[in-house]
Amino acid sequence: MTSTTAAAAPAASRAFDAAVFGSGLVVLGIVLFRLPEVAWSAHWLYLLSIPLIVFVAHFPLILDRAEGSIEIGFDSCVLMFLVCMLPAEHAIALWSLGVVLTQGVNDKRAAAKRFNIGVGILGGAAAVWLVSAVRGDTVGTPRELAAVALGAAGYFVIDFVISAISVGLEESSSVLRQLVQPGAALAVACFVPFDSLGYLAAVVVRSAPWWAGLLLAVPLATLLLAARAVTRGRENSRRLGVLFDSAVRAQALSETGQVVDVLVAQAGRLLHVRHVEVRTSPPGTHEIGAELRDGQRRLWVVAPARHRARSTVAEDQQALEAMAAVWSDAFERLRLTEEMTRLARHDALTGLPNRALLLDRVEQALRSSRRNGHRTALLFCDLDGFKRVNDRFGHASGDAVLVDAALRLSRCVRESDTVARLGGDEFAVLLQDVREDQVDATCRRVLQALASGAEVAGHQVPLSTSIGVATADADQTAAHLLRNADIAMYQAKALGKDRFVRYEPSLGRARVLRLEMVESLRAAVADRALTLVYQPVVRLDTGQVVGVEALARWDCDGAAVPPDAFITAAEESGLVVALGELVFDLAAADADRLTEAAGAPLVLSVNISAQQLRSCTFVQMVESAAARMPGLRLTLELTERDVVDNDPAVLETMAQLSKQGVRFAIDDFGIGFSSIGYLQQLPVHVLKTDASFSARIDHDERSCGLLRSIVVMGQALGLDVVVEGIERFSQVEHLRAHVGAGLGQGYLLQRPLPLADLTRTLERTRDGAVGPVVELTRAR
Repeated sequence: MTSTTAAAAPAASRAFDAAVFGSGLVVLGIVLFRLPEVAWSAHWLYLLSIPLIVFVAHFPLILDRAEGSIEIGFDSCVLMFLVCMLPAEHAIALWSLGVVLTQGVNDKRAAAKRFNIGVGILGGAAAVWLVSAVRGDTVGTPRELAAVALGAAGYFVIDFVISAISVGLEESSSVLRQLVQPGAALAVACFVPFDSLGYLAAVVVRSAPWWAGLLLAVPLATLLLAARAVTRGRENSRRLGVLFDSAVRAQALSETGQVVDVLVAQAGRLLHVRHVEVRTSPPGTHEIGAELRDGQRRLWVVAPARHRARSTVAEDQQALEAMAAVWSDAFERLRLTEEMTRLARHDALTGLPNRALLLDRVEQALRSSRRNGHRTALLFCDLDGFKRVNDRFGHASGDAVLVDAALRLSRCVRESDTVARLGGDEFAVLLQDVREDQVDATCRRVLQALASGAEVAGHQVPLSTSIGVATADADQTAAHLLRNADIAMYQAKALGKDRFVRYEPSLGRARVLRLEMVESLRAAVADRALTLVYQPVVRLDTGQVVGVEALARWDCDGAAVPPDAFITAAEESGLVVALGELVFDLAAADADRLTEAAGAPLVLSVNISAQQLRSCTFVQMVESAAARMPGLRLTLELTERDVVDNDPAVLETMAQLSKQGVRFAIDDFGIGFSSIGYLQQLPVHVLKTDASFSARIDHDERSCGLLRSIVVMGQALGLDVVVEGIERFSQVEHLRAHVGAGLGQGYLLQRPLPLADLTRTLERTRDGAVGPVVELTRAR
């Protein structure tokens, strides 16, 4: 019987084991010293008992415990044969040689080998002396049989007790716990009868030729195989239990570190070995291992390779592979869970935290601010004009710009700050423990980082951002802080973009009013509750009305809403497309009365935006409206900023409509920042100069000369030029005398008129009445 524990031995255990080994050597020394005094008279075949001891020792019965095991060997049956056939000294000497050779050929620890040698010699010597003392000189009698049984029991008790004491010291547990354990009774029941085979062999050899003892090989082999079957069966059952328990525990763990730690412990339980590890390298020489699949890297669970009574190296390898399969599922489940968690809390495109994670971190920052009084600020950043990048170059290019913008934003902040993508072209920056000047400095860095623009498909695209800044009050929530920053961002856009604005309560009230106006406007468009007025375009030399510009008007709750206010709200909210469709529909409904009143070809101008040109239904809608106004020449007016980007979608729509006879006019011409070279590429027919150019022509020669240059350029390109903003007669005189402009528009010439007033004006000029400009000339 031998001890094979798995834990590291403490000092007391090592001392006890050394004492056992030393005692065994002392006993062996005494026996060897007395050996020459006893003459050897036995057959040389008794020497075969030494390899027989080694063979039988490889078929022990194992009593397993949670952290160690006790092996009960049946090699003592050979000892009983020797003590019955040889003098005590010879029997002990042969037995001791067999014990030493048995320990020499196994792969246990050196300390375990020394302890087992000591236990074997002590137990064997005690059994021999006990049999000799009880048997006396009698041979082949019941007394001898009783002596053998008593010697076998003595051997078992000494071996079991000493081993139990060693295990108890090694595990720092009570010896009683080691003595009273499951399987001990079974071991006693098997041990003593098994050792009686030695006595049976002695009886056969005494009464028959020596070779007759070979007949006992059959029952001996049967008993050894039965012991091995019991051991292997119990081991397989134990391993199945460990694997089942491992499968259950693997599904309950939620962290990778926990999985690795528990896997190492469970693999140690499975194989009853120490030094199990999880590593990135495969098993080497004298090791077994199984590959773990975690979906990202190759890992191996590795253990020492040892042949033992309970299993072979091949069986250990098979068991380790089964456990690796169970835990591979755990690794892959955790990896999938971590990936799903990451995707749920991070933006898939930029890898930045998303809105949900940002709000969590803002809540944490607010709690920290309440405890320590530190300031927390949130920046809401919206890229200016990003939609044109998507529309012109495609979403793939737009995604590249967003990734680049995310990198630039991340370089502008500290490691303790958080940059998040809220969606689309909206980003947020959380600043914790900051001063007011640090917030302003961060905003300026962000503006500067994005001001250089972005290169897309070989084109340098303008890029900027509007930033709303909100700082936390004591009672604010994360959602409240984000809303305030959002409101401040819209104010930054309203003030001209590419700047930052701090939130103030007044901005919140203005934002609420804007949202209310958008909802009211949405309802008004749906109910067709808007009307049109028409501002004439007049020929300056005759006063004749040659065209009219349709202008939308909206009365909300009995009060007129300024056109700039609700048109801007429509553009920001996306209502401008629906609003534009309503304007075309209303103008088409007035077309017959306008044609009849004019009595001659009349130009009808309708203001549109780039958003409408990008609509997939815009061309069909314009075609339908134009078909309902055959007596009018339709002109679509765009501001200069809507066409300077050379958006392919916009250009394609303009070209398509131009081929069908629709004219295009550039409104507010001259205040854009791009080259006028686009006039050679676009299907433009009319230039309408911005009112700022005509405001001072009667007071400032430079203003007059600049306007004259624009008119001359337009005429040289074959374009009609309409001068806007005419409010004084002196402006008309300068236009006639110094600018050479033929067409004008302004409050002096005619204010926007309802349809009924406009038709009367058209009828008067049709019947030969002079226009307002001629009337003013005559009055002077």
